Amino acid sequence: MALLAALVGVALLLAWMDSTVLRPLFPEPFEPPRRAAFRPSPPPLPLPIGQREIFAFRGFGPVGGLYTFWWFLSVAAGLLLVILAVLLAMPARARRAVDRVGSATLPLMLAAGVATVLLGVALTVLLRVGFVLLSIVPFLWGLAALGVVFGLAVLALASGRWLRTLLGPAPPLLAALAALLVLVDAALVPVAGWVVLAVVAVTALGLSVLTRVGSPAGWSLDELNW
Repeated sequence: MALLAALVGVALLLAWMDSTVLRPLFPEPFEPPRRAAFRPSPPPLPLPIGQREIFAFRGFGPVGGLYTFWWFLSVAAGLLLVILAVLLAMPARARRAVDRVGSATLPLMLAAGVATVLLGVALTVLLRVGFVLLSIVPFLWGLAALGVVFGLAVLALASGRWLRTLLGPAPPLLAALAALLVLVDAALVPVAGWVVLAVVAVTALGLSVLTRVGSPAGWSLDELNW
């Protein structure tokens, strides 16, 4: 539990630094609004019924908004809950996929993930050019997102085996949570953390492809023979 508390503390510290000190390192998705000429503001009107004022905490920024302290926490918490839900929903598939993860197979999974991403980009371009099948593009990338989530769950479960040497006889879900917190801490580091997160996500996608989302029979070209 001490390790989990330390990882959560590091995540909180990095989220605060990203939203304050390191905020200029994050790309702005929209152009900042231009400032108009100064005009005296009219007296504030009472808020309509059903609307509330947006609160802001000193040193943490507003509650809503992109790249705020609360935005980082909500994204990280949502990612953790979704990945843990995959482990709870498909424990047998996750266990079969974990048995195929090793130091020799990880480079192959990374290569498979890169090939899958390139194939997805090519299909997206072709479908957009054809225009008729444009509605399939969100479905295609939705499947890719599901593959990434399942692969991250498997990698967390596999990494949890190594972390159990530090945690002691901890439950598998607790060890997987510790591994996910390590990934969250790494992802909150600007630039370098984004590269690590991208490599892990692509590897997770390749893992899902090669293991067929934890199916009993993995990917093999021998099945083309008859």
